[in-house]
Parts: sequence; C-alpha cells; structure tokens
Amino acid sequence: HYFCMRSVREGDELLFCVDGGVNVGDVDQKAGRLLVPIGEQLQADQVKGLLVSIKLPIDKHDVIASFVTKLFKVFCEYHFTYLEINPLVVHNGKLYLLDLAAKLDQTAEFEAGKKWSAALLDQQPLPFPSPFGRSPTAEEAYIEQLDGKTGASLKLTILNAQGRIWTMVAGGGASVAYADAITALGFADDLANYGAHSGAPSETQTFVYSKTI
Repeated sequence: HYFCMRSVREGDELLFCVDGGVNVGDVDQKAGRLLVPIGEQLQADQVKGLLVSIKLPIDKHDVIASFVTKLFKVFCEYHFTYLEINPLVVHNGKLYLLDLAAKLDQTAEFEAGKKWSAALLDQQPLPFPSPFGRSPTAEEAYIEQLDGKTGASLKLTILNAQGRIWTMVAGGGASVAYADAITALGFADDLANYGAHSGAPSETQTFVYSKTI
C-alpha cells in the first residue's frame, strides 16, 4: 500500500492508497484523504473510516489504524512536514515498511533540534544542506545559528557582496515584495542581500542582526 502524511495550509493531511510501489499511477487521484485540522489529534476511528472509504480489507484495519495514530504523534512532535511510506506491507498481522522518505521543518530547529540530535547515534546536531548548493558565508552561518536559538525568524542570504543596495526588512512577505520591487526597477545587479527579521525578535537580536549586515 501507499501511505503519506503531509503538512498543508489547513493542518496535516493523510493519504492512503491500496496500491503501493512503483508504477502505480497518479496517487493524488487514487488515494483516499483525511485532513486533521491544526491543533487536533488523530483518532484510530478516523483512520479506519479512511480505510473503509478506499475499500481496504477489514482484517488490516486495526493494525494500520494503531500504527498510523502513533506515527502521527511522532510526525507532529518532531515537526515533520512530509512522510511517505511506499510500499507499506501488511502480512500475517504485522506491518513492514519497505521504503520511507521524510522531510523536517528546519525552522523548528530551536524547538525540536534536541530531539533530532537524540535520534542520531552520535548525538550531533542534524545537518541540513546549504541553500542553492553552496557553502554559507561566515555572516550567513552566524545568522543561521542565531535563528536556531530563537522562536523568531532571522534570515540572511548574500546575493552580491559588492552590491550597493542592502535591505533589512521585517517580515518574509515584505522582504519578497521589496526584492521584487528592486528587481522590477532594474536594480537586480545592485541587490546585495536577501533577508528578513520577523516573529518579534528581541531588541538585542535585532541589533545583532543589523550589526551583522
């Protein structure tokens, strides 16, 4: 079978498809869906209702519903944004996960980072790849380190260190709008950085962020 949990705007969505493995067609079209609204818990009866809707044999319902409800708690506690098991095999009342892929929300590192490290054998911080496949500058790495220690959002990407237009914008949406406006006015080559400080950073954090820029 195919099973997936993913974060969407309204909450977390579960997808379950009787077919699993490769070459099974458009899963989005074939899968049954269950939305768990933000702040709500998943119940085993809800999972069973989903399995009934896709006509999965009833002898598999209990073991799958028990597994999925427990996995959903882990999904939320560890701040996953996506988790796919394909295929998920049920044989003689036991579950087998033959392949699994997952994504974590890096912005939750300040809250869940210790849990991620505890799950690794060497207890080291979970590494995330650098954006755009390049190594961060010392300043970018410093702001990333600060961002990981606060519930606020501090972001900095150097686009052109020789650029003469440096921005310091509060809010991710505003920072995109400013960058678009600068580009639309023909100054893309002069735009030195992209970044934002939002989520109510403290006065000290804002000072350090501005000093770094």
